[in-house]
Amino acid sequence: MIETISAIVISILPFLYLFTQIKILGNFTYAFANIAGFIGAILLFWEFILGIKPFAKRISANPAVFIKLHIFLGVWGMFFVLIHPILEMFSYAEKLTFLYVPDLSSSFATHITLGRFAILLVLLVWITSTFLRQNISYKKWINIHYLSYPMMFFVFIHALDIGSYLNTFVFIKIYWIILLCLYLILVVWRIIDAIKNSIKK
Repeated sequence: MIETISAIVISILPFLYLFTQIKILGNFTYAFANIAGFIGAILLFWEFILGIKPFAKRISANPAVFIKLHIFLGVWGMFFVLIHPILEMFSYAEKLTFLYVPDLSSSFATHITLGRFAILLVLLVWITSTFLRQNISYKKWINIHYLSYPMMFFVFIHALDIGSYLNTFVFIKIYWIILLCLYLILVVWRIIDAIKNSIKK
């Protein structure tokens, strides 16, 4: 368990370094908006990883311990992911519609819209887990949870071409691409594992 928590903290450190580089890209609000998005993405990525049973079983023999960590990652991941677009809206002096109206008019706008889609999926998964879990069947709940797969993909692609820090600091972009590759490997592995299990049945 300690090893897992340490790994989570270490995975966030590259983005915490960006707090020392605020002057390069503007004011604190804009900088914190971007850094919050990165931190939220990392926390949700870890929640995604620990939602895979083989990994979850390695964390702790006590399910209660894992559940607490899973909830912690979900709550704080949601917090940082939600304040990211709100702070961006203030930074760009945009209207409230900036948060939810899709815009595919350009490559830049399309990547921002992928972020909107990601937040929509995060909210859907979070709401069904927090408020509706007792009112829906396990099968429906787990199917909704599978939305975390496209959600994480949208998150990674959303920032890849428009992230100011990604385009300014090469090591951050390389790190982000490594995380994206790790995510894709996990998705392929999960698909192969699901196919093998269905064949056995």
